[in-house]
Amino acid sequence: RVPSGNYFCHPCSYFEKDREYLAAERRDGPRTAPSPLPIVCELCPKRQGAFVQVDMKIPTRKSHWVHTVCAKWHGMNYVDIELKDRVEDLTLLKDYFKSLSVKCYLCQSGIGALHKCRQENCDKYLHLTCARSVGTCSVQHGEGLEGIFDITSLEHQPWTLACPEHSDVDPESIPENSISTDQLVSIAKSYPPEPLPPKPFYKMTGKERKVYWSDDDNLAQFFEKVMTNTTGAKCAICDGRVDQHDKPCNECGVLVHTSCAYTFESQFSSGTCSACRYTKASIGTEDYEEPKCHLCNQHGGFLVKSSAKPVSMKVWKKGSRRWNKSLFGGTKYCHAICAMWNEQSYIEHFENEPIAQCKEVIMSNGMSHITHQFRCVLCGMSNGIKADCSHPECRKSKEPWKYHISCARAAGFEINDDMKTCCFRHVDSSSVFRARLEDFLEVELCRLPDQTIRASAPISWDH
Repeated sequence: RVPSGNYFCHPCSYFEKDREYLAAERRDGPRTAPSPLPIVCELCPKRQGAFVQVDMKIPTRKSHWVHTVCAKWHGMNYVDIELKDRVEDLTLLKDYFKSLSVKCYLCQSGIGALHKCRQENCDKYLHLTCARSVGTCSVQHGEGLEGIFDITSLEHQPWTLACPEHSDVDPESIPENSISTDQLVSIAKSYPPEPLPPKPFYKMTGKERKVYWSDDDNLAQFFEKVMTNTTGAKCAICDGRVDQHDKPCNECGVLVHTSCAYTFESQFSSGTCSACRYTKASIGTEDYEEPKCHLCNQHGGFLVKSSAKPVSMKVWKKGSRRWNKSLFGGTKYCHAICAMWNEQSYIEHFENEPIAQCKEVIMSNGMSHITHQFRCVLCGMSNGIKADCSHPECRKSKEPWKYHISCARAAGFEINDDMKTCCFRHVDSSSVFRARLEDFLEVELCRLPDQTIRASAPISWDH
């Protein structure tokens, strides 16, 4: 359907060319010649034509555009079928043709994405716009076609093209405004070069890393990879390896096994953990307190609601300010692992919701825990509940190691399935990351005693 009145394409609306035109129309002044739009097609070297914006998965400061016909020929879909103002991301499509290392037979460039000649055993690739611009290529469009291809209605398979050698175009039907292959080559050379992929981090110098991180696009891509990559990640509940089927919380990003999450709360299927749902529902209210574990000092993680009742209610009044500020009142949370790996606390389900029962680890004053007199040997803090090293020799010693469970996990202490932990002194250090780093550093210093370690130099066998 042809629109009536003033019509502006997507790029002109995006770059506000429509406002310039309408402002000149209102003041009844002369129309200024439109300046060229600062866009190029992501899939071909041609600059003119009808464009639509690309919906990039990784946000960038610069907008990306593609010819509508190029996107259609490569089977790309609109993000919103009603608006038709954006098409899906083209990164995978472009990467695929880069991996093929093919070039357009006409413009001699490997820009974007190409189409193979429909002739059997022909290994030539062409850009759609190059094939249309040169006039000597057979191009079979497929708009308005449905069902099975009928050879009587179309000469060739729809959405296919052929190189000049395998085309049967009548020389008299070649348009007068067709351009030569030399011109196509010249146009392709004027196409802005794509940025070279960055060096691997271990090959970058300190200055190169600084320049690389100064680009917001590079930073956004890095965080996108880090936040979506689950390789080597561990479940926040059982400490086991996760795989691609395990999804993080949509709000805080905590990653747990699907089976572990369902064990603790059936509502995790909504994609949001219990703490984030509570925050969303209660933030801004008078009694709202940010969910955090009262058994340790680690922020984040998989939290469950905590409950504790004082031995006697004689000195307590529910709803009072003192009650709400204590560990008995209000809505309190703790890590699932902190409650599971401490001998005096446990998890129970009440009305299909997991509750961490912590009444045995909270002092009668409601303000501290039963191990408040000991400091964690790892973080140095005395708040929260500390566990003991499970090794018999450590328990018999005058100074047994006591630590928060989350600190022990972060430091690499052995945490067994039977809810026991062992400190550095009583565990095999082959699985402890810190110990392995210390051993590696000692070997390197012994091997290179006369060389100064330079932090700004790239990583190599010598550094």
